[in-house]
Order: sequence, then structure tokens, then C-alpha cells
Amino acid sequence: MADRMAGYLMQSRADNTVKKYNSSFEHFKTYCEDNSLVAMPALPISVAMYMTQLMDHGKSNNVVSSVFYSIKWVHSMNGVNDPTENNIVKQLLEASKRVCSKPVHKKDVLSSEMIQTLCLMYKDSTDVIDVRDLAMIILGYAGFMRMNEISELRCNDVQFKSDHFVINVHHSKTDIYRNGSEIIIAKGTTSACPYGILTKYMSLANLSNESNEYLFKPAFRSKAVSSLIKKDKKLSYTRARECIVKKLKLVSPELDIGTHSLRASGATNVANASSVSERCLKIHGRWTTDIAKDGYVQDSIDKRLSVTKTLNL
Repeated sequence: MADRMAGYLMQSRADNTVKKYNSSFEHFKTYCEDNSLVAMPALPISVAMYMTQLMDHGKSNNVVSSVFYSIKWVHSMNGVNDPTENNIVKQLLEASKRVCSKPVHKKDVLSSEMIQTLCLMYKDSTDVIDVRDLAMIILGYAGFMRMNEISELRCNDVQFKSDHFVINVHHSKTDIYRNGSEIIIAKGTTSACPYGILTKYMSLANLSNESNEYLFKPAFRSKAVSSLIKKDKKLSYTRARECIVKKLKLVSPELDIGTHSLRASGATNVANASSVSERCLKIHGRWTTDIAKDGYVQDSIDKRLSVTKTLNL
């Protein structure tokens, strides 16, 4: 029972958060061992010294914050006194936000015209790798999907209707309690129609939406013919990013783009169109707060100029 209890306690945070905290605490533990200090339960001065060293070495606020909260979490899980409750430790965390914060560099935004141009280039393609890459791009753009959400999709997570299709997202970054959510994407009328591209991909790859296998899998070429591998294995993030960015660069060679550009670009273009309610926008992007949603949206120049134009100067 104790082992099971420990397992449940580890699930009190998201898997990636647990991995991050464990990694950060291991670094702190190594520091303590090298300096003849006790890592758990740690003294506030030990934590303060380690945080000071990180700041001296030019570490970012994200690193310092990760250390702070990992130490808090480990001590809380073990039921011992929390050294991060010390005022000096708290003030050092605040200092790192001022001293160690670095400006956020956001990726450039893609336009719908760029996506349409890209899809038009491969309109007649029957290469399953090319069409797979287009399907991932269009889901990221039209569904405001993160790359990890796309890579986790199973074939039976997609339900096709007459004029739209529904994607079941079982777990995402903002869905901390794993309630799941639905993304509804309409049929389009251009070469970039999400419905048409996804059905074309599944047909070329011989995938059925009744199957439980991964929707996007690694592929190979043999004698100029491409096919998905038989093994039920999802496409890795590294390979997916490589394929997606390579395709996007064909229509946006000067832009600084990544896989996250798709989610941000879709949200930005919809928000600037002004024809969609804020509530629908948040539901589609699975954002729980306006702050989270606004972090993705880049207002157009026209929208920003409208503020002073209303002054009629």
C-alpha cells in the first residue's frame, strides 16, 4: 500500500513537471554533496547559497524558479520542514525575476495564404510522407494544436461528419485533470481544406478511423515509394519538427518559425479577424485564462492603430 500511495502522490503533478522537479532537485543534491551540506531536509541557508550560485553563473529565472519549486515539492512530499518558506529564500526568488529574466523571443506568424500556397504545391501529390507532413501542419494551424497533442493522436480520435470533423484530445498541457476536450474543424473550400488533407492522408496511409494505432507514424522510402512503418510507434518530436519546418520554409524562407508557430499563427489570424467570440476562441485553443490566450495572439498593426484613431486627432 505504501508503494501504491507513493505512486499516487507522484501523479499529483503532470509527468513532465515531475521529471523537471526531479532533475532540478538532483542538481541541488549534487551541490549539497560537493559542499558537505544536507539536501533533505535542507537548511534555508543551503538553498539560498545554491540559488545565489546559479544567479552568479548567469542562469535564467526559469532555472532558479525550477530549483525553488522542486525543493519545495520534494520537502512537501516527504513531510519535512520546507526551507523555501524562509524569507531570504523567497526574496532571492524575487531577485532572480528582476536580475535573471530574459526577453521572450516569439516565433513569426504565418498567414493563411502561406498555408494555402504550400498545400497547393502538393495538391496532386500521392507521397504519403508529404501528405502526412501537410496533415500535421494543417491540424496545428486550424486546430491550434501543440506538437505533443498531434503526436499523441490515435486514428480513432478522429470522427468525420458531413461538413466537419471532430478531434478528441485526451490530454494536453492545460488539461491537468485529464478531462479531455474536443476540437471541431470545419470543411474548407481551398487547397488547404483540413478535412480533405486529413482524409487524403489516411487513405494513402491505409489508416482507418476505427483503428487505435497512432495517426502520425515514422515512414520510409523504398524504390521511390513511401510508406508508414508497420510498428505502432508515434513520430518523434525531433523528426516531426524537422519535417514541418522544412515544408514551411518553402513558403516562408525569411521567417523564424517552429512547430509552435502553427498554434500561434492560427490563433493570431482568427483573433485579428474579429468575427469569432473570445469564448469560442478560448475553447478552440483549450486556454483556461485570457492571459494564456493573449500570450499566443499578436495583434495586427491595424488593430493597434485603431486605439489612437478613435481619438480623432
